[in-house]
Amino acid sequence: MGYWSYYVLSILLAYALQNPAAAVLALVFWLCRGFLPDPVVWLRTMGRMSKLRADIQLNPSNMVATRDLARLYLERKRPKKAIELIEHTRQRMAVSTRHPQGSLDDAELLLQLGVARMQLGEPEAALEPLVAAIAIAPDVGRGDPYMLASDALSKLGRWEEAEDSLDRFVTKNQSSVQAYVKLARVRAKRKDDAGSKDAITQAKHTWAVLPSFIRRREWPWYLAALASPLWLF
Repeated sequence: MGYWSYYVLSILLAYALQNPAAAVLALVFWLCRGFLPDPVVWLRTMGRMSKLRADIQLNPSNMVATRDLARLYLERKRPKKAIELIEHTRQRMAVSTRHPQGSLDDAELLLQLGVARMQLGEPEAALEPLVAAIAIAPDVGRGDPYMLASDALSKLGRWEEAEDSLDRFVTKNQSSVQAYVKLARVRAKRKDDAGSKDAITQAKHTWAVLPSFIRRREWPWYLAALASPLWLF
């Protein structure tokens, strides 16, 4: 149900109490959705996070638990906690022979560090760990560092580099409608109308061949592709 639980609960409350203040509460939830954790995620991860913390306390070298805990912090929109965990872990890795810096484990942590920096609204700071993750393991995250790097570069107005990052992403992951929609936007910023239209066409073709379980994740981007004449051209 995700963020919709905020709105559904608020609407039900407004109906039950006949209280306009509840509608205001729904608006507040909407405006703050980028900062509030998804309540369903919060409940789903509560027990899992406690177990992961205990696992790490027993075995600080448990990289699977460390990576999973950092990911859950990010799902809960607690990037500062994720950064604290990742940086502390990487300090240990600097002297480790089992999980040294420069390993695949390190690349995965650097990817998460880039995500955390983006959540904090620090696109410039996000670029360094993302580039480092790619340098260590070009296929880490099925190309996700390229997508995130493009988001960071777009926020910085570096459109040519953002397009290059997305081009690299789609060579590694051709089942992302999101990537083609973002590519259309970046090309539009570069005044490449033909390239933008081609990217939207690719987005629609990609949607047509996606299995249903991926469509459930990509449908907002497909709607954006369908609406592209309204916001793009």
